[in-house]
Amino acid sequence: MDIVNNDINSYNRKYLADADRMAKRFIEAAGKLKETDSAVLVFPHRSVDGDCVGAACGLSDMLRALGANAYVAMPEKLPENMNFLGVDDLLFYPAEDPEFNKDRLVKGKPYGAAFAVDCSEGGRMGDCGRYFDMFDQHLIVDHHASVKVRSEDYWIMPEASSASELCFYVGLAIERITGIKVISERVADCFTAGIVTDTGRFTYTNTKPETLIAAGLLMSRGASINAASYNLFDRIKVGNYRISAAARLTTKFFADGKIAVTFVPRELFDEYGADNAGVDDVVAVMRDIDGVELAIMLRTLENGTIRGNLRSKSYFDCAKLAEQFGGGGHAKASGFTASDIDLTELADRVLEAAMKMI
Repeated sequence: MDIVNNDINSYNRKYLADADRMAKRFIEAAGKLKETDSAVLVFPHRSVDGDCVGAACGLSDMLRALGANAYVAMPEKLPENMNFLGVDDLLFYPAEDPEFNKDRLVKGKPYGAAFAVDCSEGGRMGDCGRYFDMFDQHLIVDHHASVKVRSEDYWIMPEASSASELCFYVGLAIERITGIKVISERVADCFTAGIVTDTGRFTYTNTKPETLIAAGLLMSRGASINAASYNLFDRIKVGNYRISAAARLTTKFFADGKIAVTFVPRELFDEYGADNAGVDDVVAVMRDIDGVELAIMLRTLENGTIRGNLRSKSYFDCAKLAEQFGGGGHAKASGFTASDIDLTELADRVLEAAMKMI
């Protein structure tokens, strides 16, 4: 067993210092929140996915184990395919809460701190961003490249598979320092959901030895990779099945087949009785087509804004393209949100920009 532990530690050495540093900051923050009986909101990014929700819920639950009043500041409703996590008691919708908007109370407790996972700026948090920006100081765990200068309050590690993976290692450090078990079965399921999401079920190139070690350790805490994989990737409603097929059928190809583009107007969602998750799989399937380097999918959301998803196969930098439209992300997977523009016009602009980069 010592040989196994030594091998694990050799892989995880680059995580240990940062995980310990952030663990100490979270322990200190939880102590202050407990002392003042105030609440912290943990902010994910808008257009929520398995990683930002998993990391935010897992971190909030760990903070609760340390005695803090912790909630996830949701910018939108939790997608149905994440209900299996059983985290309703952790979710808080600040934009819709009259007590919060009037007196800045979170479930009756004064709003005392703002943390973030899977993003590092209020501009990435939708309507919740203004509440995050009420504080000058934040604790942040993220795996997206950021313009933020290095700080003792941030752990930003772009080479990590997911924010959930980083939060898990923070949790291990908290347990080692305090002796308090903070990684419960629910926390383990949340972090597993995040890792499974952002690694494409351990098939993307961001899957590293540290990632698989984390997944194995999470399973030992009771997490189910099967449940995460089924609910986040395989489970599908009839309406979503049909709209996914429609989006694939309308895909067009450019640059000698290197660029694949599809867009899904709101009318199609209404016609098929589908929700936004109905086309989540399409952009990845488009990318996997022989000869395609860049896949672009645009869809109109319920509020009229347009969500753009970008995926690349090898050399195209999706993040640089997304940044031109106010978004960001990773080199091989990025996104952006646009408003006050026609879907067709936006598609033309994105394609024009992509053609210059391909």
